[in-house]
Amino acid sequence: MNKVWIFIITASVCVLMFVDPSSVLTGLTAASNRAVKLSLELLAIYAIWIGIFTILEQTGITKWLSKLLSPLVNFIFGKKNISDETRKYVSMNISANMLGMGSAATPLGIKAIESMNKDNPDKTTVTYPMTMLIIICCTVLQFLPTTIMGLMSSAGSKNPSSIVFPSILASILSTITGVLLVKISHFISSKIKGGKNKKNG
Repeated sequence: MNKVWIFIITASVCVLMFVDPSSVLTGLTAASNRAVKLSLELLAIYAIWIGIFTILEQTGITKWLSKLLSPLVNFIFGKKNISDETRKYVSMNISANMLGMGSAATPLGIKAIESMNKDNPDKTTVTYPMTMLIIICCTVLQFLPTTIMGLMSSAGSKNPSSIVFPSILASILSTITGVLLVKISHFISSKIKGGKNKKNG
């Protein structure tokens, strides 16, 4: 990805040097200033939510949250496929994504994958729960898109909350579609493996 960004920046600068050479330095400086400003504005949002999640974990509320979301998590991942530790991290990851805090959800997702990999006999392969978690993180089911609202607000939007309903609708549809596709592919894969095992037997 770094190579892609370097290529895009280099190509853009080269084109701009031919089109409007005087604006190259001005454009780079202005873009850098906006990037730093945006980073500082989002830093406060992430600091608050990450702090809240840390407090929830230290006070034991994460266990209650894990129990609250356990029916949904068990339905999606399968009750026997994940441990209690994994269920806690998955529940926190889903909660962070629901609040639109993708960056806060990332470390929780990594911990969940690491916990899943403990029970993985082949450490080099991706298991069904890992695939499901990746899809859920990519589709990002969210009821409060705080990051997008923060970006819209920093860009001067007069009504950043207008994105809430479209975001909820789009994320629900994408998450349901992703979960169903993973379940279907896992079902087909299990049938194929079962057929091969019968033949070998």
